[in-house]
Amino acid sequence: MKLVADKDGRICSAELFPPRTAFDACRQPDGSVRVVELTEKEVPLVRPVRTPEGFLMLPVKASRPAIRAAIRADRDAR
Repeated sequence: MKLVADKDGRICSAELFPPRTAFDACRQPDGSVRVVELTEKEVPLVRPVRTPEGFLMLPVKASRPAIRAAIRADRDAR
């Protein structure tokens, strides 16, 4: 499908872009444009614990490899 932007740089296609839907657009190295619909995901929530000294700490220590793996999995899912 070929889409042409108007003079204000807008692209309209009711079947591809439903109204009031968020999209992420990025230019690829080959010059094409990749448009991805943004969907809301459930984000894991960790409640902090207050120590006797008054500090807020996480109940479990998050390791760097675990964080890195979660970010890569999210990127690969796109």
